Amino acid sequence: MTYKGFSRAALSAAILTLAACGGGSGGGGGTTSVPEGTPGSVERLIFPVVSASNRNVFDMYTTDGSAEGTTLLADFNEGQPAVQQFYDGRDPILFGDGKFYFGAQSPAEGRELRVSDGTEEGTSLLVDLEGSSYPLHLQWLDGKLAFSALTTGFARELFVYDLDTETLTEIDVGGEASANITGMHTVGNSVFVLGYGVGSDDEVAPALYVSDGTQDGTQLVFIAGDPVGGSVVKEPVEQRAELTESASYMLGDGDVYPTLIQTPSFTSFAGRLFFIASKDPHNVNSSMLYSVAEDGSDVRRELGEDITFVRNLTAVGDTLYFYADRAVNAATFTRHVYAYDGTTLHESGDFPEELFTSNFYSTSLGLFIVTSNNVYRTTLEDGEFSFKNMHPGDTMTTYIGVKSRTQFGELFTEVDGTIYFVAETIITGQPAGDELWKTDGTPEGTVFALETNDLTSGDTISSSPRSLLTRYADVALVSGEVAGKLLFSAYDNSPTPKLHAYISDGTAEGTVKLMELPNQVYRSP
Repeated sequence: MTYKGFSRAALSAAILTLAACGGGSGGGGGTTSVPEGTPGSVERLIFPVVSASNRNVFDMYTTDGSAEGTTLLADFNEGQPAVQQFYDGRDPILFGDGKFYFGAQSPAEGRELRVSDGTEEGTSLLVDLEGSSYPLHLQWLDGKLAFSALTTGFARELFVYDLDTETLTEIDVGGEASANITGMHTVGNSVFVLGYGVGSDDEVAPALYVSDGTQDGTQLVFIAGDPVGGSVVKEPVEQRAELTESASYMLGDGDVYPTLIQTPSFTSFAGRLFFIASKDPHNVNSSMLYSVAEDGSDVRRELGEDITFVRNLTAVGDTLYFYADRAVNAATFTRHVYAYDGTTLHESGDFPEELFTSNFYSTSLGLFIVTSNNVYRTTLEDGEFSFKNMHPGDTMTTYIGVKSRTQFGELFTEVDGTIYFVAETIITGQPAGDELWKTDGTPEGTVFALETNDLTSGDTISSSPRSLLTRYADVALVSGEVAGKLLFSAYDNSPTPKLHAYISDGTAEGTVKLMELPNQVYRSP
């Protein structure tokens, strides 16, 4: 195997700094503004655009906030699309250390890791593995760049690149059984990798590994479904009875390691990796909350066995929020919002709406719960929950439903403390379709922002806005003309509305049409 293309000039050419301000279920993928010229800021935003020739791949574009300053970042693939489509939060674009990183295809190198400062001249190859490595799962590990990539043996392995020394370390997390790394997540100075291993029954099964970025510091934590201590023994009834309602329980002899691990649920909280998994491989509805210490030294089942069907893990400060079912008896379950600090569990009363279709979001204003009908700002004070409805209550200009990422992609986005979302809108008593709203975290400050395709009443054609920044793993610190702006796509007001990229301060007069977007998702009427 060969490693090529470690150019110090390529790294030093990108001198601007971008911030790592997490995304995923806990965030909406906006931007944070800083004063002009502040170290660590950039004046260009970069966004992927579905290729005109192939809906499954992207081209990468860059903008300074003006139409004339919006161009293709670089022609990596001689006129053909270059950037792979990604799903399940596998972090296609990562910000940090003055640059951003992503994989792009070229005829000479294949699909390899690139680095850019947002300009064509500041964009170059960073790592070139032999063959085409398809880098995924980009994230930071103790100041270094960690990612997974294919090797010449078609195994997907863990790689760690040190930007200071320009050295690359390949880490074997499980021999040939690591051919399909399905998840990675950083906790402190460790990265957890969900790959494969050989279980006690000699069958290949999902396996969790932990690494400090070196081969010697990489170890197996557990193989899903394997017995702890080496023998299959059902957990004694008296052991279960010892658990309190909110106590964490370290797995030991007689237990079985979690299975059906949900990698999108991986969450760093309180110095541990939290995730949703099951103790029964035949029952997905038995999903419980588990955690692992940063060094992989212990595996715990958090909470009691009566709390199952855990969903929407979202860390906000020193609190982990989620919803789950609590068993009243064998036939009856109640569903609540929960807040957990690692020791104490707080259970909400009845939530105003159905939680099954909800999404949780971590913001600078705290936790927001978005349902199909409303946006709720959630607070926990002295162990008591409150859910404040952000519905404006204006009968002339209001909304009747909220669009979540499960329907059309991520639509709940924070930019500089202003939260944007998309809702089915009523203007002067008439339907206007799916349009852009914003809130400052109060019902009074929740207002209709703009409609890009028609401002007349009685229009039932949606602008269908959605954020263009949601494919970033981390959020940029920005200044210049892109500061405090939302970058999104929506349909314009032409006779046959076409999808365009826009940048906006949340007002009609402060909205700039950047470029037409080809081959996009069709607008709903």
